[in-house]
Amino acid sequence: MCGICGVFNLRNRKKIDVQHVENMLKKIKHRGPDGEQIYYRDEAVFGFTRLSFIDLEGGMQPIRNEDGTIVMACNGEVFNYLELREELAGKGHKFKTKTDVEVIIHLYEEYGLDCLTYLNGQFAIAIYNSNTKELLLVRDHMGIAPLFYTVIDDRLVFASEIKSILEYPGVERKLNIRAVDQLLTFPGIASPVTFFENIHALENGHALLANDKGEIKNIEYWDVQYEQESEDKGEEYYVEELRQLMKESIRSRLIADVPIGFYISGGLDSSIVATFIHKYVPGEYSSFSAEFENEDYSERKYQRIIQECIGSEHHIVEIKEEDLWEKMRSVLYHSETPLKETYDVAAYLLSGLVSKTPIRAILTGQGADEFFNGYAGYRYDFIRAKQAGSMAPEDCEINERLWGDPYFQYEKKYSEFEQIKRKLYSGNLAAQLDSFSAINQSPIMYNKVKGLKSQRRRSYIDYKLRLVDHLLADHGDRMSFGHSIEGRHPFLDRNVIDFTVNIPEHYKLRGVKEKYILKKIAEGIVPSEVINRRKFPFSAPGMPEMLKKNVSIVNEFMSDSIIKKQGIFDVDYVNLLKERYMEDGFKLNIPYDSDYLIIVLTVTMFNEIFKVSS
Repeated sequence: MCGICGVFNLRNRKKIDVQHVENMLKKIKHRGPDGEQIYYRDEAVFGFTRLSFIDLEGGMQPIRNEDGTIVMACNGEVFNYLELREELAGKGHKFKTKTDVEVIIHLYEEYGLDCLTYLNGQFAIAIYNSNTKELLLVRDHMGIAPLFYTVIDDRLVFASEIKSILEYPGVERKLNIRAVDQLLTFPGIASPVTFFENIHALENGHALLANDKGEIKNIEYWDVQYEQESEDKGEEYYVEELRQLMKESIRSRLIADVPIGFYISGGLDSSIVATFIHKYVPGEYSSFSAEFENEDYSERKYQRIIQECIGSEHHIVEIKEEDLWEKMRSVLYHSETPLKETYDVAAYLLSGLVSKTPIRAILTGQGADEFFNGYAGYRYDFIRAKQAGSMAPEDCEINERLWGDPYFQYEKKYSEFEQIKRKLYSGNLAAQLDSFSAINQSPIMYNKVKGLKSQRRRSYIDYKLRLVDHLLADHGDRMSFGHSIEGRHPFLDRNVIDFTVNIPEHYKLRGVKEKYILKKIAEGIVPSEVINRRKFPFSAPGMPEMLKKNVSIVNEFMSDSIIKKQGIFDVDYVNLLKERYMEDGFKLNIPYDSDYLIIVLTVTMFNEIFKVSS
């Protein structure tokens, strides 16, 4: 993938200053160090910075169609491009490059907006049609590629990262307090929300269509579709079909003119990817792992089992606690969001290790937990179902508003948690909490889960709130591209997802055994020690360790003076939490306990790094 940015005139008839786009492009140079180019018209300017994978010499963008009336810039990959290219050539389309993404502009010529239904990949697309004076912005089905936008002075300004948009004159740097509350309340923020007021994230599976009359239309072209009930075709059918789909997904993600590697975390998901590569797409590959110095967080034993099984050229970065604190500023700069935990730093250090080798893209196991019932919440739903009659009326009312079911509880009892937030926020914000609280309205289109059984409802919510704008965004895309490395995720292949979501649930959660069907496709390929190991949540040392070691960034960014200056959190309650964290034997049970002080720290750091006003 690469980086894109641009400006489009809505009603503004003045020429766009190309220097503004050049300044925007400089801020995302890390996304594409292999070259850059700008397309200019009076009404639209596109910037592109390239990370090369296919057609290294001839694949520069923006790309134009045959008669030059349509121009496209794309940050992404199209994994089914070979068959699409053959089909389009048969219809008379002429290709100028050998790149995968050129099929997009010809699909658009052929099918218009319906072209998106043909694509299987990860992409953020900008297309300008000079015939219709329309701009089309697209984010891929699963939201792997980011795309942000704002409107200022009758111009639509967009980019792969927010820091690029901030370079455009007049864009305000104001903290979105609703995003802070979403981060506190849910696993992360949810598109279109960002931490900057009036700067929006295009949602996954959505397209934005704008024209020179000032009209902007947000169109959902795809979403996960669960059936109410699935016909059970038998375990053997699902195991074999899923295995074949995963083989093809992995194979397509290894196509490139540069070396591709993969992560080994020690968990089942990345182990499936690694061992499937070894068995079905043999070759010489590099693999990468992060090993924590602190054994409480280490998966070293299982990482080494997989590496020895496949015989890859393996690279290890050992992470010490001080590394987490020292790299926090860089991580917040690239993530463009405050954090709930420190493991984004580990992901950043791991991609830094990759960048020291010839590898340009990495395959991961991301996305399996959300679609194969891998989190503890799926098991707890059985227990909660028996306790539904004892739930407090206020919790039932909130659950109905958020998730379309009064008895479905997602992670917290929100009525109790609202009281914690009132203590954590400053007096001024606590008094206004009702006006910006994340529980005022659902962060998802809850009609899509209304009537679904709890496992499918939870899977959809995890996908929207945990996966898209956290694990794929600040933890994924931003941490890898911070070192000019692309992440690829075989479990999130469109064909895999479309098949997986309607596998009967008892093949995903068998009693209390999570990801049952993944363990079945792994049998005989992944070592049994990894298949049968107890699930180990990915976590890293947090604020209790930072306080006890008197880390400098805590003193710098959590002082009474800076907390009072920013006016977001209550100084006395923050100090009370500090005292509690410092008690002998105190330990957070991650991921079940929230590290509130990491949120406080990273919000204050975020505001200072980006010079954001609250």
